Amino acid sequence: MNVYDSVIKGTQPNRFILIKDSFFAKGQFLLYLISENRKSHDIHVLCYEQLVFKYRNLLPSLPNIHYHDCMTNTEQSMYETVTSIIEKSTKNIVVLIDSLSIYLLRTDFRKVYKEILNITSSDKVPNVVQFVAVLHEDVTEVCQIEHLKNLCKTHIHVQSISNPLVLNLRLEHKRSNGKCVVQKLKGELKSDCKFKLIADSPPQMVEEEKGIPTNLASFKLDLQENEKKAKEELILPYTLVQNAANSGGMIHYVPDEADDWDEEDPDDDLEI
Repeated sequence: MNVYDSVIKGTQPNRFILIKDSFFAKGQFLLYLISENRKSHDIHVLCYEQLVFKYRNLLPSLPNIHYHDCMTNTEQSMYETVTSIIEKSTKNIVVLIDSLSIYLLRTDFRKVYKEILNITSSDKVPNVVQFVAVLHEDVTEVCQIEHLKNLCKTHIHVQSISNPLVLNLRLEHKRSNGKCVVQKLKGELKSDCKFKLIADSPPQMVEEEKGIPTNLASFKLDLQENEKKAKEELILPYTLVQNAANSGGMIHYVPDEADDWDEEDPDDDLEI
């Protein structure tokens, strides 16, 4: 599976694509490439970082691309904007976010997290077939990035090298079988937002690390190695009965420290 081709051409179902970039390695050119290959969908670009007219020059001139000024219009939340788009559209929708980081600067992260969950849910908003967001790693907190990575199906990390026109891409795509496909690319960014591949490595299949995200609760959710070992070696009382050699009926009683154990026969005074 070629992850890059799948993301750009949209050949595989993928409801949430997260593009992580930085000031020196901008990833918004990927929005151009994605929108160019979604001609059968209604594409709605939510502009949080720059004004609409700049994106009209950046993205392809296609009749199915619609722009929304979210930079100056701050009254509506992202979810409210998307739901208003759905009400007016009859086609499947692709939502592009130019900068999720800017929206996070003015909105509580927990609210944004819930909004993305709702937007990418096929039950709540089935018309939105794909949600693509750019996230600036030099602006957004690391813990927030990690939480959002757990939500997305494909994560693209745009990295800079010594040559400002040459970029490295690391793509991680989660498969339904619990594994993750990783692909590394190097390419030259052209003035027309085209990305010319210089070298690419074959996609590698790696086991997905199902780590528990931090800061989800006020208490520790995972176990350390010594705690896991102690848990495995713990013998529960009911297992003594299950593992007993005698399968007949019996009463297994473990005296408690507070028990007043009397060795005498309580029925000695009875004339039986």
